[in-house]
Amino acid sequence: MRGRLLLPLLGLLASCSPPAPFQGPLRLLEHTTADGAAPRAGRLTAAGDSRAALLESARWRVALPARPLLTFAPAIAWAGAEEAPGWFDLTVRAGDAVLYRDRLNPRALGGFREVSLPLEGLGRETLLDFSLALNDREGRPVERPGELLLGVAEPTLHDLADYGAKKGIVLISVDTLRRDHVGLYGYAPPTTPSIDSIGRAGITCDDAVSTSSWTLPAHLSMLTSLDPGQHGGTDMDHGFDGRAPTLPDRLRDAGYATQAVTSHLYVSPVYGLEHGFDHLDFRQDRKAGEVVDRAIALLDRLGDEPFFLLLHFYDPHWHYDPPAEALAHFESEYAGDVTGLWQDFSRRDPASFSEADLRHLRALYDGEIRYTDDQIGRLLEHLEERGLDRGTLVLLTSDHGEEFLEHGAFEHQRTLYEEVIRVPLVVRAPGLAPRRITQQTSVLDVAPTILDWAGLPPLPEARGHSLLRDLPAERLAFGETDHTNDGTRKLFLRAGAGDLKTILSLDPASGEPAAEEWYDLSTDPSERHGALPPPEVVEAIRRQALQRWTGNRERPEAPGVSLSPEQIESLRALGYFTTP
Repeated sequence: MRGRLLLPLLGLLASCSPPAPFQGPLRLLEHTTADGAAPRAGRLTAAGDSRAALLESARWRVALPARPLLTFAPAIAWAGAEEAPGWFDLTVRAGDAVLYRDRLNPRALGGFREVSLPLEGLGRETLLDFSLALNDREGRPVERPGELLLGVAEPTLHDLADYGAKKGIVLISVDTLRRDHVGLYGYAPPTTPSIDSIGRAGITCDDAVSTSSWTLPAHLSMLTSLDPGQHGGTDMDHGFDGRAPTLPDRLRDAGYATQAVTSHLYVSPVYGLEHGFDHLDFRQDRKAGEVVDRAIALLDRLGDEPFFLLLHFYDPHWHYDPPAEALAHFESEYAGDVTGLWQDFSRRDPASFSEADLRHLRALYDGEIRYTDDQIGRLLEHLEERGLDRGTLVLLTSDHGEEFLEHGAFEHQRTLYEEVIRVPLVVRAPGLAPRRITQQTSVLDVAPTILDWAGLPPLPEARGHSLLRDLPAERLAFGETDHTNDGTRKLFLRAGAGDLKTILSLDPASGEPAAEEWYDLSTDPSERHGALPPPEVVEAIRRQALQRWTGNRERPEAPGVSLSPEQIESLRALGYFTTP
C-alpha cells in the first residue's frame, strides 16, 4: 500500500521541482513533447531550401533562460498540380498567451518566413504550443491533401546571453562600389558613414584591387583566393569549376553554419557560388533593405553558434534609382532628362553629356551607395543589440567599381582602369587594433584573412595573404576581363598605386598582345597619359603577365552554364547581352 501511494507522491514532487537549468540552443524537434511523444517532423523543402520541420501541432514544456528568444520559420510545400486549398493558420502560444498568429497563403508564400520572438516576462518555464491548421477563409478546417505539407522549420529556443560567445563572420560585398566614393578614402559627400565606422574600428586597406571589373570572377576570387583563370568563372558561359575548396567549404567543415543572401545571377547556384553554403538565398535585384531583413533573421537563428554569413548588396549597380531621402544628400534639383536607367545613359553619345548631367548621374549613384550604407548601418546596430559584435568579424569589400566617362565610357566590365579595379576593403573584429595598410592588397586576401581569424589553415594554392599578419614587401596584382568592346581579353598587372601598371589586350585567336597600355601610377594615377618604361622593364612585366595568364589556364575548362530564356532576358535588361 505504501508503495502504491509513494509513486503518485514522487510524481507530484517531480512536477513541483524547479526546472533544469537552460542549456541552449534548445532545438525543440530533438525533444519529446509535453505529451511524452516524439514530435512529427520531417524535411520540408521550399524555394530550394530544405530544413527539418515540425509537420503537425505540438507543445513542449521548457525551461527559460534569463533572455529567451524563440526562432522558427513557417513554410508550405505543395506538389499538387492544382492550386493548394485553404490557408495555413499558425498560432504559437506560451501557456494561455498568444505569442504569434499568422495566416499564410499557400499560393503566395515562397520559401521560409523567418520569425524571432523574444520571450521575456514568462517566468522560469512555460508551455510552448505550436498549432498548425489548414482552414478555409472563414477559419473552418479544410481536408489536407497528401501532397500538401504545412511546416514550422527548426523551432529553437535561444539564450541571448550566449550570442557572441562563439565566433561569427559577416562578409559584405557591395557590388559596383568605387573606392573613391567612400568617405574613408577622402570622398567628401556623405555616402558611407556606416562603412567608414567599420574601417575606423579596424583595418582600412588604402590600395585594394579586384581581380576583375565584373561580378562573377571577382566573387569567386574572394571565396577561393584564386585568380579567375584558376577557378573557372571567367566568362558568362562558365561558372566555378568546383575543383578548389572554397572559404565556406573550409568553414562548414570546421563546424560553422554557412549562409548567403545574394542579389545577382552571377552570385547564385547557376554559376556554382553555392559551394560550401548550407543555403544560398538568391533573388535577382533584391534591395538592400530585404538583404538586411533576411540577414537579421539569420543572425537571430544562428547567433549562439559559429556562423559565416555572406551578404551581397546590388543597389549601387545600374540602374541607379535611389530612394528620395538617400538622393537628397547629394542633389536638390536637376533640370535635364538623363535618367539612371542603363538603356538611357549608356546609349547616349558621351559628348552630349553636360557637367550637370554627369553630376546628376553621379548623384544617383551616390544615392544608391548611401541607401545601401544606411541598411548596413541597420545590420551593424542589430549585431550590437544582440551582443554579436563581441564575437563577430565584419569584412566589407566590393567586386569592382564604376566608370563615369573617365576614359570615355560608362558602366564597368569592359576595361581595367583604376576606377573599376580599385575597391574598398575594411575589416573589424574583436581585439583588432585600428590601422591602415598602405601597400597593395586584393580581394584575394579576403579568404585568407577570415580563415586566419577563425584559426583555420589557409586554402591550398591561395594567392592572397591574411591582412592580420605582415604582408610581403612586394606584391603584384593581376586581373582580367572578357567583357570588352573590341573582343579582346584584357589583363592587367599592377605593382601598386605608386608604381607601374600595364593593361594587355590579347588577340582571341593567338593569345598574343594585340595592344598594350603602360602607366606610371605615381605620376599619373588617373591613367590619362601613357608612360612606356625601358624596353627591358617592358619585356619583364609583359612576360610576368602572360605567364600568369597562361599558367592559370593549365586546368581543364570549367563546366558550361546553360541559362534559361528568363535569365538571359534578365541579363540583357542589365546590359550583359547587347545583341537581340
